[in-house]
Amino acid sequence: MMHTIFILIFCILIVKSDPPPLSKSFKGVNLSGAEFNSGPNRTFGINYIYPNNDEIDYYFDQGFGIIRLPFDIARAYDHAYSPLNTTQIGYITAIVDYCLSKGMRVLLDPHNYGTIYDSRTGDRLYIGIDPEGTNLFADFWGRMGTTFKSYSNVVYGLMNEPHKQNASQWYSGAVPAIKAIRAAGAKQLILIPGTSYTGAHSWNGSHNAAVWQGFNDDPEHNFAFEMHQYLDQDSSGTHKQCHVNASHSLLGATQWLLDNKFKGFLGEFAWSTDSSCDNESVAFMDNLSNADAWLGWTWWCGGPWYPWSYMFRLDPLDFIKPTIDKPQLALLLKYL
Repeated sequence: MMHTIFILIFCILIVKSDPPPLSKSFKGVNLSGAEFNSGPNRTFGINYIYPNNDEIDYYFDQGFGIIRLPFDIARAYDHAYSPLNTTQIGYITAIVDYCLSKGMRVLLDPHNYGTIYDSRTGDRLYIGIDPEGTNLFADFWGRMGTTFKSYSNVVYGLMNEPHKQNASQWYSGAVPAIKAIRAAGAKQLILIPGTSYTGAHSWNGSHNAAVWQGFNDDPEHNFAFEMHQYLDQDSSGTHKQCHVNASHSLLGATQWLLDNKFKGFLGEFAWSTDSSCDNESVAFMDNLSNADAWLGWTWWCGGPWYPWSYMFRLDPLDFIKPTIDKPQLALLLKYL
């Protein structure tokens, strides 16, 4: 009898044990799928999908410390000025919980290109241009901050790739959301994108640098600037060939970060297996390894609905060991 009681107590202690410490690495991968077919009234598993534990395990086993989780703001916040959608938040929380159990971070990424859905009209409003869009965006992030403020492994990525707004408009739309997160009591890292698709190569030319240079409106002073960068000719990530000297695309943004004592985070980047990328990819990663400027990165992308033929897919052919890994993985692992 005493032996049985001891076993029960031991099991309870295991269940209640604290999660492992968070990885020191802010290097990882986007796990795409939950942002597919944006809009309310879509069907899980048919119109969109969230990553599963096998995918997370694979990247954890490689040594990655963070996943960027794109999702659709129109599904998570499907009624204006109302509680978040419990089903969507349930999906997200399950991933956050599982990653926490492994010591991994989750970068929450509303993948909506600078817009927010207004359920009352069915319109997509441009944050920073439409005043009501700015108000809704702040309300959304205040609710997200309240929901996830107790999760040490959560990072708040404000928005994926705003682009219709100019830099000043985006600033006016983003700052109230930052303040709403802090007002909710959430103290974790916030990633602030710029406009012009938040390109690193255009950070200075798009006026993001000028607008954000004196930023000090985060009372926790726990933020970094999210940028994206692809190595093809127009930095769009739509061509297999890498542009000559594409590795130089980070240099201007890196210098700006250093000059202003800010940190950057490269939320999306990728290159194909085309031979033109052989040298550029190495030089690019060398430039990204400036730890005084860059906090970390997440490759674009993995995700259950990307075909094996997709030139940037990092997922293996399947998750049964031994896995058949994508060639780009080997270089990334050298920079963990």
